[in-house]
Order: sequence, then structure tokens, then C-alpha cells
Amino acid sequence: MIDEDEPQRGGEMPFARAYDYFKHLAGISLVSIGGVFAFLDGSGTALDPRRVIIILAAIGLAGVISLLMAGSLASIEVKPVPHAKTARSVRYGLIAATFFLALGLGAFIQTFSSAILK
Repeated sequence: MIDEDEPQRGGEMPFARAYDYFKHLAGISLVSIGGVFAFLDGSGTALDPRRVIIILAAIGLAGVISLLMAGSLASIEVKPVPHAKTARSVRYGLIAATFFLALGLGAFIQTFSSAILK
């Protein structure tokens, strides 16, 4: 129960959810890159090297964007940035990181399924 005399604290960590999202997306990107490399050992199906480079680049971009955005959100405590500027960069970062991860994973699924069905 909240006391009436105690001020409500809703704005202390306004981007905590975005920080967690970027942190988890960076982890998902690392695991996905490891999964792609697991299929490149040569014992299974042969994947097109050009497509694999595109897949790794897209997933890698998602991971790099996520890592940089998580770092910038963690540094807000040290160097304050206006809320509107941070909100805009978080919005663009969310769109870009999600887009590149979806692009990379979608391309991987398409490449892997076409290699299996040959």
C-alpha cells in the first residue's frame, strides 16, 4: 500500500524495460549467430556462403545495435540526456534491432529449409 505522504516514483527509470529488451535481444543475437555457425560445420546440409554472410551480417547488426543501445541507456545515470532525445533514439533502436533480427532469422529459415528440401 502506498502512503499518501510518500511521493510516487514512476519516472526514476523510464527506460528500464527498453534496457532489458535490448539486453535480451543482444543475447538472442549471440545465440542465433552460434546456431548459424553450428550448421556450417560441413557435415550436414550445404548452405550458400553468400546467404550465410547476409544472415550473419543481419543478426550481427541486431546484436551490435542492441549492445550499443543498452550501453547508452546504462550511461544515462552518468551523463543525463533530454528525455525526448533518448525516447527518439530508443524508438529507432527498437525498430532497427528488431528489423535486423527478423531479417536475419527469416533469411536463415528460408535458406535452411531450401537446403534441406533439395
